[in-house]
Order: sequence, then C-alpha cells, then structure tokens
Amino acid sequence: MAGIDDGFFPPDYKRLKLKTFLVGTLYLGRRPAGIKVRTVTVDGTDGTEKALEILRGLGGADAVFLDGVTVAGFNVIEPDSLLELARSVVVVYKFEPDVRKIERALRLHFPDWERRYEVILKAYARSGLVETRWKTMRVAVFGDAGIDVGELVSYTQLVSPTPEPLRVSDAIASALSRSALLSNLLGRAVE
Repeated sequence: MAGIDDGFFPPDYKRLKLKTFLVGTLYLGRRPAGIKVRTVTVDGTDGTEKALEILRGLGGADAVFLDGVTVAGFNVIEPDSLLELARSVVVVYKFEPDVRKIERALRLHFPDWERRYEVILKAYARSGLVETRWKTMRVAVFGDAGIDVGELVSYTQLVSPTPEPLRVSDAIASALSRSALLSNLLGRAVE
C-alpha cells in the first residue's frame, strides 16, 4: 500500500506558481517500507506525472491512497492513470467537498477549468459512504472493484481516521514544506 499527499504552501505560492512537496510512503502491511519525494507546482498541471514518478520509485503498490484528487491547490491527480502502477486507487475525502463551489473557483481562475473539474467530478461521482472502524467516510475506488474498501481503510487506520500511508505522507510533506519555507524566509532575512 502507498499514500501520496502534498505539503503546506502559503497563499502567495498560487500567484507565483511556486512548488510544494509531494510525498509517497510505501507500507508493507502496517510497516513503512519506503518514501519518495518530488516537488509539484502549486495550481499546476504536473500532479499525475509526479504521482507516477513517486509510484515508479516505490516499485508500484497494490493500493494507493489519495486525499481527494487535488494536490498543491488545484493541481489534479488522475486516479485512472495511476492504475498502470497500482491495482487500485482509493480516494479518501477527509471532508465533504462542495463540488459547486469548486466549479465556481475553477471557472474563475483557470482557462483549463473543464479538464480539472472533470477529474474532480469523476472521482466524486464514483464515491460513496463507507463504514470504517473510526467513522463513516466518503471514498472512491478506481481499479480493482473486488476489494472491500471499508475493510482496507479500517486496516490502515492506526492512529486516526486517515489511512496511515496517507497520514504519514501528509505529515512528511508538510514538515518538509514548512522547513523549506522557513529556510527561504531566513535566507531572505539574512540577505
């Protein structure tokens, strides 16, 4: 199993089209077995490409967890594309998305809003509520339809409702991003 998630970035990164970290964590059972790090453009179009690079570096995975299909703002990861290196992609929604609000924001800020929205809407339309050991969660599955997604998510919920490979990827990406931001700020202050 693997989880892929992005790191923190300040709001001005959107305007400046800067990068943040995208981290993939591979788990064998409930134990971490590998980590790959890439950078991804905030509001860019390289999300799927960077996620594939991570999965290649990890040697693929049976299941890949994503926190929604957007990273680094509105940079999207297309779950179907990840199936070349994974048997299934499980999109977990930590919070209920407001697809109408998302559509309005995309229309306002992106000339390619339709392509981005199509990826977001496809995942949301495929999602459903699943009982897990922590709580009922919205989840979409791409690929192996035979998996018991409730059982899989529950198995990976070690310390929170978020599947552990995804939680750890988020924590690492956020720590790296905040460290890089602090280094940049300190570097500018010294100059």
